[in-house]
Amino acid sequence: MLTVQEARDRILAKIATLEPEQISLESATGWVLAEDITSAWDVPPFANSAMDGYALRSADIRAATPDRPIALRVIGEVQAGYPPPSSVVTGTALRIMTGAMLPEGADAIVRVEDTQERDHQVEIRVAVEAGASVRHPGTDLRAGDLVARAGQVVTPGLVGVIASAGRATVRCVRRPRVLLLSTGDELRPAGEPLGPGQITNTNRYTLRAAIEETHGVVVDAGVAKDDRDALEAGLARASTVDLIVTTGGVSMGSYDLVRRLLEERDSMDFWQVALRPGKPLAFGSVAGVPLIGLPGNPVSALVGFELFGRPAILKLQGRTDLLRPRQRAITDEPLAGPPHLEHYFRGIARRTESGLAVRLTGDQGSHVLRSMAEANCLIVVPQGTGSVPAGAEVDIIPLAPLP
Repeated sequence: MLTVQEARDRILAKIATLEPEQISLESATGWVLAEDITSAWDVPPFANSAMDGYALRSADIRAATPDRPIALRVIGEVQAGYPPPSSVVTGTALRIMTGAMLPEGADAIVRVEDTQERDHQVEIRVAVEAGASVRHPGTDLRAGDLVARAGQVVTPGLVGVIASAGRATVRCVRRPRVLLLSTGDELRPAGEPLGPGQITNTNRYTLRAAIEETHGVVVDAGVAKDDRDALEAGLARASTVDLIVTTGGVSMGSYDLVRRLLEERDSMDFWQVALRPGKPLAFGSVAGVPLIGLPGNPVSALVGFELFGRPAILKLQGRTDLLRPRQRAITDEPLAGPPHLEHYFRGIARRTESGLAVRLTGDQGSHVLRSMAEANCLIVVPQGTGSVPAGAEVDIIPLAPLP
């Protein structure tokens, strides 16, 4: 059997970053840039006011105090989005709004809270230095500045910076299309009454959510019965997608048809990993498209997706941060399992005065999906360890923000 790392390396070696496409900036959040972006101009492009107040010459108000204010004549108002109506000369001021253009002759802004205006005059109660509350051209970006690099994930903040740099569209790696296929005669849609021997196809819902959370585009192939023709029909659209994710049919039973199909086509790379939960995990290809065959047990499927499917989808998008960062925590409970496997327990981590602590979510059976729903992390016990006593330090993989 391959180790988890060996299996992941073999999968990722067959995954190539997809081609770019031009998309609108409004739609770009979460996408990966396929180009460097530079600013077309200075940002801000002109000197402007950082607050509502009065534009004036700082030399005129050097002696101003709350007890002895200095009066200046108000000669107009500068609104944001419009040019100043006039220049400022000695003894005068222009009322100015936040973001409005600094008028010629003015070198400072006094905020409105430090003034009192009446009869076309404003009393200035504080002295300010030249440049006070003035945003100078290019203080955010200079023309030609590198704004973002290829490979960066577009965040809401970066969207704003790219917009300010003069771009309305960007080239990003396109979103991968992922065909999702469940297998098994026993599977029924959510909400449908269950007959004898039937179960709800939870994998269809959990994996769809996991793929979409990773910014993949789901091509839902539904459920294939335990029949070769049905499986072939479910995989008929393989050539139209970038990755195939199946659940069930990868173990050693008489109806484990996914593994058999890959073996018959000589397109099987491997089908067992030294992992719990999720030991039977197949990797191969259909129509030249990589296929990750996850186990049918719902926890095994989700853990397998986290370890193998998620990194593959991220790499297709040009991401380099393929794995979630690990942290160290103290386990409240002993952890044990066969030492020849790498174990991923479902845990609830919390912050304490001495650092992170973690406990199990309860029953760790691979069929107990609730253990995954309640978990905010996976607890990792490496291959060869076998058992970890309570109070020992372990690696955890946070799946959500830790409280």
